[in-house]
Amino acid sequence: MDTQNNSRTTETAIGSTVYVVESCVSESAKESAYTKLKRLITANAKHLEKISDSSNKDTEINSTTSK
Repeated sequence: MDTQNNSRTTETAIGSTVYVVESCVSESAKESAYTKLKRLITANAKHLEKISDSSNKDTEINSTTSK
């Protein structure tokens, strides 16, 4: 693999520790980082929405407030 053209090195200091990250672009990737993150966020949001909907039903059933 030709890492000269496809890699990036980033150094970040947090406190007294320096973190060095080398990232490379995959030629065989099937989706971009943007597309992957969008897919993961959307899937997680749908999952959280289902949890929220089910917890709201429990609140409505167990509610003791008069209307």
